[in-house]
Amino acid sequence: MKKIYLLLLSFLFATSILTASLQADSRFGDLTQLHKDNMKGKDGKWVRPHPGPFVWNRIEREQGFFSWEDADKYVVYAQEHNQTTLATIWPYSNWDQKSCKRKKAKSPFGKKLSKYLSKPCSMGNYKNFLTKLVDRYDGDGENDMPGLAKSIKHWEIMNEPELKMFFKGTEDEFVEIFNFSSKVIKANQKNAVIVMAGAAGMFPENKRFWKSALPKIKDNFDIANMHHIASPDGKCDKELWVDEFSKLLKSLNIDKPIWVTEAMIGKCKVLPTYIKAFVNGAELIIDVGADAPGMKMSKSARNKLDELIENIDGFKSVELISKRKAEFVMKDGSKKRVEF
Repeated sequence: MKKIYLLLLSFLFATSILTASLQADSRFGDLTQLHKDNMKGKDGKWVRPHPGPFVWNRIEREQGFFSWEDADKYVVYAQEHNQTTLATIWPYSNWDQKSCKRKKAKSPFGKKLSKYLSKPCSMGNYKNFLTKLVDRYDGDGENDMPGLAKSIKHWEIMNEPELKMFFKGTEDEFVEIFNFSSKVIKANQKNAVIVMAGAAGMFPENKRFWKSALPKIKDNFDIANMHHIASPDGKCDKELWVDEFSKLLKSLNIDKPIWVTEAMIGKCKVLPTYIKAFVNGAELIIDVGADAPGMKMSKSARNKLDELIENIDGFKSVELISKRKAEFVMKDGSKKRVEF
């Protein structure tokens, strides 16, 4: 009887996480940068500001002095356009890292991040920042952003930590930061959904990193997260790495929903790529946006993607019924077939 009860609790917990993970009806989203008119995201969809304003160095430029102006702008815009925000947390602050003489690093985002990309010198100071960040946008009515109408529940801790351009530290240091951050967030926001730092593909070196790191963080995230960035010549994976990532997770006995929070298709065809990624287990796909660095999606491909979103967004499930045809089951039970 006890075993049945525990199994039931496990099922209910897993179901609640799945429901919470997709609190928005949409299965699609965009990377956003508010200073670019074509990178503000679509109404009613997911947005992932990138690198975004949720950077320790941008919010607490000097110890004890917090500036929320940039972060508030993103939150206000999102709620005005009914967007659901996935916030990426960057645990870097110049003043903190200077305190223990960390070495400077270079990122592709320059001044938008920090001059330093190492583990915080003071985890206590980082905890103070993180607590205030969550408290401002959790929507609990205490210390919230003035006018907050749509809280942030989804937090992505760091970005592609296996790459030195985003994190200058060891795997063990990443694990420490990630697990520490997750626990701080959950302690301050009970309904928070923690998204794994996005893996930068499933190349051999990425697989080695995540095969080692994932078992050490699996109890501290709710959503597994994959990034797919096409190479400069447009080379791409036809399923946005979702099939290989899913196999890696299964080999490690990790059963979590999969999101693709950076999708750049390169020379791959947009409809087969997106549909096969969904069939292989992707729950949400976030496009890198029309003006992201790298190979741009053609106007024709973007029109096809927009038509797909218009046609099947909010679907409940999908399966291939032939080599080039998929059937989507919508929330009302109706079915839509898409040829690709």
